[in-house]
Amino acid sequence: MEWQEVVNLMDEFVFQKTGDHLDSLQLAILKGVLNGQKYVAIAKQYGCSTGHAKDKGYELWQLLSKVFEEEVNKLNLVATLERLGFVNYQHSVNNSVNISNINFCNTPEESNLPNRDNSTSKYNDKDIMDENEIVQRLFQETKFKAVDKLSKLGLTPEQIAESLDLPLPEVQNWIE
Repeated sequence: MEWQEVVNLMDEFVFQKTGDHLDSLQLAILKGVLNGQKYVAIAKQYGCSTGHAKDKGYELWQLLSKVFEEEVNKLNLVATLERLGFVNYQHSVNNSVNISNINFCNTPEESNLPNRDNSTSKYNDKDIMDENEIVQRLFQETKFKAVDKLSKLGLTPEQIAESLDLPLPEVQNWIE
């Protein structure tokens, strides 16, 4: 997957929350981690020591944890980004079927959702609740549309439930 767009979205989100953009090494670390690279490879590509890359990585995870208001680290980065809607869902089942580009949520720019910070917003609490309900409903509808497609590809209900993080009984009911 091309992660540049995701990295750009994250940088913009960090800028909105902190007023500062990520520096070039932080961006390189994000891209490297999203592409499955170790700090050694990231440091080599960036032209710095592995220790420096690890130190910057630690600072980056602390910053992202603060900005996203939940723990973010090298191991949970992709899952966190998927859950927060920064990434199109991608998952491989049994290394034989690649499920990609299932859009669960809009990007933050497209969503028209208010920022999660405490700044003054043109939205009131009812608007936020309505927007959140709409996003959740669309999220579920998209997952169930994916159930149909995945079942046609020959995946079992168990594989589909695991891939889409849905309860197995719901998947089974949807398929029947």
